[in-house]
Amino acid sequence: MSFIRSKLKQPRIQAALVLVLSLFVGIGTYAYFIGYQARLESDSELTPVYVASSEIAPGTSYGEITSNNLIELREFPKKSIPLSAITPSTTLDSNLKTRGVLSDGQILVADYFAMETVPDVGLRIPKGMLAVTVSVDDVSRVGNFVSPGSRVVIFTTSAGGSGSVTRVLLPEALVIGIGAQTSQVSGSSLPAPSPLVTVALPPTDAQKLILASKTSEITLALAYENDPSALLGSSSSSRIESGS
Repeated sequence: MSFIRSKLKQPRIQAALVLVLSLFVGIGTYAYFIGYQARLESDSELTPVYVASSEIAPGTSYGEITSNNLIELREFPKKSIPLSAITPSTTLDSNLKTRGVLSDGQILVADYFAMETVPDVGLRIPKGMLAVTVSVDDVSRVGNFVSPGSRVVIFTTSAGGSGSVTRVLLPEALVIGIGAQTSQVSGSSLPAPSPLVTVALPPTDAQKLILASKTSEITLALAYENDPSALLGSSSSSRIESGS
């Protein structure tokens, strides 16, 4: 140890140590500034992105936007653009549509586009049929035993020449809703009480029911095993004119 101490006290050794330490500090400082400059250049690097060249209406497809030149390329610092910004290298389905209005100069982001979907109205309407709602009291809907899924016979009662006349308006109709309820409640045989009954009908039958609901009293009937066609067949001889 005494030998090392004596060596360290020599001016030449001390000067060499200072030189080595200076080199390490210089190299470390240079590496730091090189990295810092690289980070600054990376943050300020300009990236081309698409922006709206005019206001774009909601529901406009990406294909329409590009074909009508509603967008243009502009350069922004890489750090300032959104992560899902649309660039020349972005692949986007031309059928995707804007979720809302895009303002002039707004950067296009992939999240602004979505496939157009059919709104869920909450009713299971069979294809080719219309949903029609009528208001009937408890007695006219079999004491609240009519429920979603029931197949009912629809009667009308109206004033005739010699008094009231009851006829079969529709020999069969599918009930798809009672009030806001569209399916049977689990653990209960009865639906929530509501005067509103929604049925699914072909367009011509829907027309008959709408007219009858304005001019006559509507009554629903249930059949054995929920099968009214076994009793009345599939046709109706009733007329749709008021007072018939």
